[in-house]
Amino acid sequence: MFTRDGAAIAVPGEKVDVVDTIGAGDTVNAALLHGLDTLGALSPAALAELGVEDWTRLLRFAARAAAITCSRAGAQPPYASELGEL
Repeated sequence: MFTRDGAAIAVPGEKVDVVDTIGAGDTVNAALLHGLDTLGALSPAALAELGVEDWTRLLRFAARAAAITCSRAGAQPPYASELGEL
């Protein structure tokens, strides 16, 4: 991912035994939106204030959510309570 100012941010995927990948991409999007809401960053102004550390936390959170989805049969994303803190 690239920030507005051009910083490149990448996080490793979470290692899981993959059962099914259906829903992993949707889970990433949902986790990012949940995380942005948690940070109070759903407005353009708030998004612009996020730094590299914030985006790294968000991407790790989304990767963790997608990994859980991939460890389950069918599109069964995790509940927020299964993900731990952002």
